[in-house]
Amino acid sequence: MLPNHLKIAFRNLLSSRLFTFLNIAGLTGGMVAAVFILLWVQNELSFDSYHIKSERISRVITHLQVSKEETWHWSSTPLLLAEQTKVVPEIEMITRKNSAGNLPIRIGDRKIVGENAVHVDFNWFQVFDYTFVDGSAAQFASGVRTIAMTESKANELFGMSEAAGKLLRIDTIDYVVAAVFKDNPANSSFQYDYILPLSAYLANPQNFQNDNSWNQFNYETFIVSRPDADRKKVGKKLTAIISAFKKDDDGRPSTNTVLEAEALTNIHFNKEIQGAGQDKGDRTTIYIFFGLAMVILLVACINYINLTTARASVRSKEVGIKKLLGARHAHLFGQFMTESILTCLAALTLALYLIYVLTPTFNSLTGKTFTFSFGNPALWYVLVGTTLSAIILTGIYPSLLLSSFKPFDTIRGSNVLGSSNAGFRKGLVVVQFTVTVVFLISTLIVYRQMKFIREKELGYDRSHVLAFRLPWGMKNKVDPKTVKSRLLSHSSIADVTLSSQSIVQINSSTTGSYDWDGRPKDFNPTVSQIAVEDNFAKIFDLKITEGRWFAADRVADKEHVILNETAVKKLGLRKPVVGKRFHFQGKKGVVLGVVKDFHFKSLRDKIEPLVLYNDTGFSLGMYVKIQPGREAEAIQAVTKIWEGMIPNHPLEYKFLDDTYDNLYKSETRTATLFNTFTVIAVLISCMGLFGLATFTAERRVKEIGIRKVLGASVAGIVSLLSADFIVLVLISILVASPIGYYFMKKWLEGFEYRIELSWIMFAAAGISAILIALFTISYQSIKTALTNPVQALKSE
Repeated sequence: MLPNHLKIAFRNLLSSRLFTFLNIAGLTGGMVAAVFILLWVQNELSFDSYHIKSERISRVITHLQVSKEETWHWSSTPLLLAEQTKVVPEIEMITRKNSAGNLPIRIGDRKIVGENAVHVDFNWFQVFDYTFVDGSAAQFASGVRTIAMTESKANELFGMSEAAGKLLRIDTIDYVVAAVFKDNPANSSFQYDYILPLSAYLANPQNFQNDNSWNQFNYETFIVSRPDADRKKVGKKLTAIISAFKKDDDGRPSTNTVLEAEALTNIHFNKEIQGAGQDKGDRTTIYIFFGLAMVILLVACINYINLTTARASVRSKEVGIKKLLGARHAHLFGQFMTESILTCLAALTLALYLIYVLTPTFNSLTGKTFTFSFGNPALWYVLVGTTLSAIILTGIYPSLLLSSFKPFDTIRGSNVLGSSNAGFRKGLVVVQFTVTVVFLISTLIVYRQMKFIREKELGYDRSHVLAFRLPWGMKNKVDPKTVKSRLLSHSSIADVTLSSQSIVQINSSTTGSYDWDGRPKDFNPTVSQIAVEDNFAKIFDLKITEGRWFAADRVADKEHVILNETAVKKLGLRKPVVGKRFHFQGKKGVVLGVVKDFHFKSLRDKIEPLVLYNDTGFSLGMYVKIQPGREAEAIQAVTKIWEGMIPNHPLEYKFLDDTYDNLYKSETRTATLFNTFTVIAVLISCMGLFGLATFTAERRVKEIGIRKVLGASVAGIVSLLSADFIVLVLISILVASPIGYYFMKKWLEGFEYRIELSWIMFAAAGISAILIALFTISYQSIKTALTNPVQALKSE
């Protein structure tokens, strides 16, 4: 039976090559898009779950109430907490980490910036699972000056993955490579390329002295609980510990700090943490993309269903004769299901090849590192699930329809499909193009929002500014003012300023360390802060609305502050603001001026209160204003000065334009993915529409011949063949517009500063859909309209 089914199926598929090609191409595109999206979804939902102890691992997070109105949320805790957790019976193991920043690595004459580095306790590898390529966790724990690194970094640094025992210098100290582990999986929150012992960091007396306090929250703490432990109870016990040891300013036990044991698998989705970054997961986005995968696959399957049911009348006589010869319903159903399965398997084979080829491109789009490996269970789950879904969607209805034809009706030439089936096909076309129009609307609005972000007036000028930071360890050896004066000696450099923060993203904030006349005693709102020099406003073209900026020749200005307009409103300062007493961070000065509001964070956030002060004693950020068109010359000058003054550290610089663009890295990736999937959905819909137009033209060839003989024009014939499809597209636009409006309004709500939705955007998407449909069917319509009517009428 099966060999017969296969032989007939191959014969039928080859006899209608065009429709077979359209079906396979559409299903392949749908499968490739669905597999990539579902791999991303599976990766997001499985974050950190691959660790054997993942269900028992928790991160300790801090909730610090800084005022009646505000609570800060940190992923960090004091260094001293770990030692005191021994009294909590539910905790079996505890480990800590803190950021090591960028390591100044030297191997021979090569200088490398070691990014993504971290200090950890020796038991880190007992809590979290790593696959070692060379060396071991025991070797890592065997000394203070050891280092573990990823396989890719070992290859980059030493040209081999078996790098255990190799030496490298970090700053002025030699370290030995103790372990090399496989690159971090894409679904890991710990994307660290270099891991060093925490004991090496604390061996520096100054580091230990700074962190040996219950008021210094610099360490992420992870606990492994007993299987029967309750995280809420553990959190309460940890809170009791910190309340007992941490003291308020008056010496009493602290009551404003609450610790919580957060599940390891929730870390990726916790956006509440301050400074959480933009690579955090978003469950809403995940569900939206899961829906997109299903919709794109559905659109591809609609093509198959539409073309198969439309061609059902061609195969009706085949079914009728087979039934008269004794074929049963199950036999015919199996025959048509075989054709569907073969089509899906052909599409799967082609999709596998395309997935293999396009994986590097997909990695660059998502910023993840997916690997195409047949040993990857997640890949097979997605592939098998996608293929089975395609077989079910494309096979069951067409097979039931074709096998249900009555033999005498088919042989007599009666209309076996009926109007209901035609209506069903039209409904599928509406669904298909509704999806396409929603994609077009979304793509247009995302593009407009990203364009708005790129072009919005931020209130400062970031162009031609290069930024770099002096190493903290070199602060006592390298005078920032000396570096600045040497930079200013080059004609390619217009100006240089020193600052504690980048104007593009000011992350430093404070509460309670200020006072002014008329402040309510219990009013301590959070304000952002930045230390600046007297030329900061000139370089960035900031506008002063009241008072003046800091003056270079006035020592008293070191005590004063400048506020932005939002700070004046938030703090309730009454006019005149300038000259009003304002004590800040121990400085007893006044408000020197008010600067016009500017965006110093992402446009997702409202402009916050900002205090600018003129004490750059601890500031290491240098911002170089370059003469337009002389960027290469200025970079060369910066590099030469750096090499002469800080030879043991590699120079790492960025242009502020790049830093600003990086704020919207997540949105840019989402937009790129959305654009890609929009193109795929449109192409799939066009293939289906082209197939239906071709079949319609074939079925109406005699009618068109008669119309032409009776005097119908080519334009009239084209209009006749196109009208039905354009009506369906218009219906799709009406259905898609409110759907697109709802979802894009929700997406835009994530931005405090955003574009307004306009009917023009929806009209543009609708017109685009109509033009796409006309372009798709015009070739076949014009070709049919130009056919010689004699040829159509004499053929039987």
